[in-house]
Amino acid sequence: MVSVAVIVSVRTITVSARDEISDQMHTLGANLIILPKVAPLSGYYTADFGDEVIPEDYIHRLTSSELAEKIHHVIPKLSSSYEIQAEKLILTGVLPKGEHQARPEWRSGGLSLLMSEKDGDKEAHKKEKEEAPHQHQVPSMTPELSLEASRKARERTSLEDIEKGEVFLGNESSRLLGKSKGDRLRIGPYDFEVVKVLEEIGSVDDIRVFVHLHQAQEILGKGRVINAIELIGCGCKQDMLLLAGNIEKLLPGVRTRTITQIARTQARTVRLIERFTFVILFVVLVVAGGLISNTMTSNVLERHREIGVLMAIGASSRFIFLVFIKKAVALGFFGGLLGFFIGTLSAAWIGPKLLDLNIEPRGEMLIWTLLGTMVLTVVFSWIPSVRATKSDPAALLMED
Repeated sequence: MVSVAVIVSVRTITVSARDEISDQMHTLGANLIILPKVAPLSGYYTADFGDEVIPEDYIHRLTSSELAEKIHHVIPKLSSSYEIQAEKLILTGVLPKGEHQARPEWRSGGLSLLMSEKDGDKEAHKKEKEEAPHQHQVPSMTPELSLEASRKARERTSLEDIEKGEVFLGNESSRLLGKSKGDRLRIGPYDFEVVKVLEEIGSVDDIRVFVHLHQAQEILGKGRVINAIELIGCGCKQDMLLLAGNIEKLLPGVRTRTITQIARTQARTVRLIERFTFVILFVVLVVAGGLISNTMTSNVLERHREIGVLMAIGASSRFIFLVFIKKAVALGFFGGLLGFFIGTLSAAWIGPKLLDLNIEPRGEMLIWTLLGTMVLTVVFSWIPSVRATKSDPAALLMED
């Protein structure tokens, strides 16, 4: 029970930690880019795509396909140079997650991202926005601020939540335009409110002006089109290459580009934490196996008189063997069941209190835990059970 509780607790925390690390790694940017087939790759970095575009409907087609299981984040964009107050900047339209069937969310820092929020949190977040539609500043963290409250506070400044009439300014764009949070800015026929000035990151994103995708399409005189989709795919290099090939088959007229360095860094980090976890689990399993074997050996020694009596009245070796094996199975089942719930509750307490992690119970582990513990107890009880069948009943009954 103790061993299972440790394993379940460690594994549950590790999965949540892995997801959090993946989110943090995503601040490096997308590791896969979908572009119009004939658009130059340089256009992605300079926002100069010319007239090359792809249908906006491709977003829905991608996120509703089976490939969505391999994708953590989807970032549809329409970018083009545009003059605002005599300054030549890059107008970029982004589509809020709520308006397309995608799994990811944008995080507040430029193109950094977060995993999707729980469905149960969406209504609360919507209510917060209705009560304070222009309160986008993240409050300072205090010890009393819960993890859920701090996460929602971060989301209030995220591009994922951008609405029509709102604009996010890159750091250099803010300086050139002389605009800061709360100011009004006219772009084309629309008046916008500046809800966020992004931190300086030293890239082309510093001169971007982010608005709602559909308003960007109208300002630029384009229909329902985009010119890039940034993806955060999961897995190793081979998985990314396979994903890229499948995307090109799914979406006609596009080509994909893998950002190898980012993909490799993300994959190595995830593999490292997985290997560390399995080392811990292996050690725990070995210790648990030794304890089970020692416990069953002691049990055989303690029950030698009962074994002798059973053999003396005609019990077969198979019967004696099955008595101990059935006991091992029962101990494995109940130990696994109790260990699973103790481990899950421990992880739910340790994660938020000590590691600043939101922990989600891993219900799918219950079946594997029960099967694993029963098999483990049988395997490590096998030798003591066999020894019990080799005993001489006369010698056992003569012992004090």
